[in-house]
Amino acid sequence: MTYSTRDVSTLQKSIAPSVYGDLDLDIVPERFRTELGENSIIKDNPRIKALLEDSDKVEFFRQLTLMGDPLADAFAAIIPELGYKNARAMLDKAAEEGIDKVPEAPKELVDLMRSMETVPDWVDWTKIEKACENNRLFTALGGEAIMRVAFMMTYVNGYQGLPMVITGALTSDSAAKRMRETTSTFKLATLPGALRRGGEAYQSAVKVRVMHAMVRTSLLKRPKVWDYSVYGTPIPQVDQMGAALGFNFMMAKKALKNGGKFSAAEACAVEQARYLAYLLGMHDQFLSNDPKQIVETWNMCQATLRHKFDERGKDLNAATMEAYQRKGNHWYDRVIHRLDQKATRWMYNRMVGRRTADTMGVHEDKSDILAFAAMFAPIGAGIGALSLLKKVPGGRELVDRYATQQVENQLNRSGQAEYRTNEADYKMGSA
Repeated sequence: MTYSTRDVSTLQKSIAPSVYGDLDLDIVPERFRTELGENSIIKDNPRIKALLEDSDKVEFFRQLTLMGDPLADAFAAIIPELGYKNARAMLDKAAEEGIDKVPEAPKELVDLMRSMETVPDWVDWTKIEKACENNRLFTALGGEAIMRVAFMMTYVNGYQGLPMVITGALTSDSAAKRMRETTSTFKLATLPGALRRGGEAYQSAVKVRVMHAMVRTSLLKRPKVWDYSVYGTPIPQVDQMGAALGFNFMMAKKALKNGGKFSAAEACAVEQARYLAYLLGMHDQFLSNDPKQIVETWNMCQATLRHKFDERGKDLNAATMEAYQRKGNHWYDRVIHRLDQKATRWMYNRMVGRRTADTMGVHEDKSDILAFAAMFAPIGAGIGALSLLKKVPGGRELVDRYATQQVENQLNRSGQAEYRTNEADYKMGSA
């Protein structure tokens, strides 16, 4: 089963009635807007204004703003009844060996896994495997350099960052754990065969979906903590596009400037990213390979999201900046950690602007650009050199073995992701 209908409200209530049956899915939460406000960086864009004049599109994105992941949510809702350890054991076995190997599985888990085990007709494995090979090399050399800033981008808006505040990500240790769990999925997705059924990235995607669903269903039961009328559904579809498909958006913008078509390498990268997004439970609206639709979907997500500064976003940034991702504590590890922090600070200021960065507590030093150069110049040179080596007879296999080993080393250094939410909070119900 795929999420393809535009009648999202009915879909959610039919799949996960225990989660969405009593919710008013006709509300317009405070976070949703239909006009570009003065604080919007896209307020003068005539194309986006035109999108907001289409009432059908606006209504569809209102529903997507209230859409979680009903298949995963339905399973998360019965975990207290099953018992956390029992549910986790069944989930792990289903992810690794297939749902048919879990004869005692409840219908909710069967429905979730059947949807993941069904490969959509549009999937092109040749493109996906080519993209994985290309991404392995980049991840091998630069995969740890952009991790921190990618996380910090999600804290700029208080409407999006609140789940991280509530679920305890305000310490450097918990921020490091969150980064490891989320980025491990994307790193695993570059490994050979990892996106195939039972592969490492496939298993990771299953666990990420259920982890998010546990957070979502828990918060919806806690009105004193989560104001549904303000924030809508926790971790909604529209907020997942940035992490899952940000690079697709950037490539799509470039493609529209170059005749409206992706290059061969870009088409492969888009295919890999959208299949991973499918495994992560995203609606078909976000899974396009058409540059125009990708850009339009991104713009609608941004246009309909009200902007809000939340002081706690500064705390999230601080925790993320302090998060120590190196496994060792040797002087070399500490130097790399410091360079990473300073390079992140420089990139963040470029991405959100200095005024926003200062508001969010990320103050740039003049030496930060040197740290960025120190981090990325060797990465660029390495990618260039190894790309040339791939053209030499036998070089492609040699480079790919090296890249695979380096990605595996990164994953080993960061430690195994647990994909667990706070079990005690999950049992709190409406407290």
